[in-house]
Amino acid sequence: MNANESPAALDHNSVIQLILNDQIDIESAAEFETLLEVFPKDPDLYRKFGDLLSAKKQSEEALLAYNKASALYLEAGMVLQSIVAKILEWSIVKPSHREGREYHAAIRNKGGGDVPAQLLFSQLTYEETVSLMLRLVRIRLAPGETVYDVGQESTGIYFIVSGGLTETLPQKQEGTPPATTLLAENDIFGDIFPLEEKSFCRACVTAVTDVELVKISKPTLKATCYRYPRVREMIERLSRMRVRQGGDRQWKTVRRSSRYCLPADVRLTFSTNGNGDRQTIQGTARDLSTGGMCVALSGDAAGTDPDSLLRQKVAMTILEGNRTAIDQLTGIVAWRKKVGSSTHPTHIVGIIFDPMTEETEMALNAFCTISNGEQDMIWNLWNHLVRH
Repeated sequence: MNANESPAALDHNSVIQLILNDQIDIESAAEFETLLEVFPKDPDLYRKFGDLLSAKKQSEEALLAYNKASALYLEAGMVLQSIVAKILEWSIVKPSHREGREYHAAIRNKGGGDVPAQLLFSQLTYEETVSLMLRLVRIRLAPGETVYDVGQESTGIYFIVSGGLTETLPQKQEGTPPATTLLAENDIFGDIFPLEEKSFCRACVTAVTDVELVKISKPTLKATCYRYPRVREMIERLSRMRVRQGGDRQWKTVRRSSRYCLPADVRLTFSTNGNGDRQTIQGTARDLSTGGMCVALSGDAAGTDPDSLLRQKVAMTILEGNRTAIDQLTGIVAWRKKVGSSTHPTHIVGIIFDPMTEETEMALNAFCTISNGEQDMIWNLWNHLVRH
């Protein structure tokens, strides 16, 4: 995070998301490994860890991190994200024929439901899958960057790995607002058909958040489709089932639901010495999962040395307003980070939960889980806000 960034930015952001977006820097592999102790099943963090290790030329360790990320993504039903992590893994060491076949079988077994990118890759043959994987080019965009604008020649097809974009069609007639659709993870976009002729973009597509895409250029896709005609048929079919311009999406987006990112108040109690004296401090829970959580310490913790909390045993109470939502949680402080400016720092700690009773685990699972209905309600509200 930049030194002049306000600590208040944490009020609206997941700590993990800030790490993934490079707004909180973790430059040490050892520190990242400690964070992974808190969130051992987070594929995004393993993917980021692989990127860090790759940049440090620690190829063998990066390969293991990408392999773990790919497996966790696939377990969560995030086929496209798993494929991108697997491409990064295989860019370090070329897979054997058997490894490739086994991974393809795992994708097919997972299935794709009705999500465009997942549906495509789960139905491809082994040869078709390899052909497309070898031709995917990764692209990263910052908020506000444009992928393409109305009238530009179309250069390829795009798959959204992470983040959100808006697709805006120009006014059909004077006085009517532009039709805007929100595009999200696993969506496919790009006006590439007919492949044999020039085609032009009908809309302006712009990043709303930090975005990662993978692209197949039009000439490359044309050559692939010539060799594998079924690929063309499937992509054309998926293009036709695109979101109605200005309408609600026709499929559920596969969301990262392994952690609860909305803030929740929490009390931390710990021993201050060997005499049994206890101290309680307040904070805001971030990235709460069934394995651990991050806590942004509040102002009343200013007299507490965050370094002294490392490896401390703590008891936690999670609150909803004035009501106790989860009690009888204990754990170990495994990670700490200072963010914000030197004059107004915010201290964050990462806590690994101890094994818990079945009753507490059920209560925590219920607290962390947003039902499909609630997710769809939030998604439709976001679509409405984008359009209006």
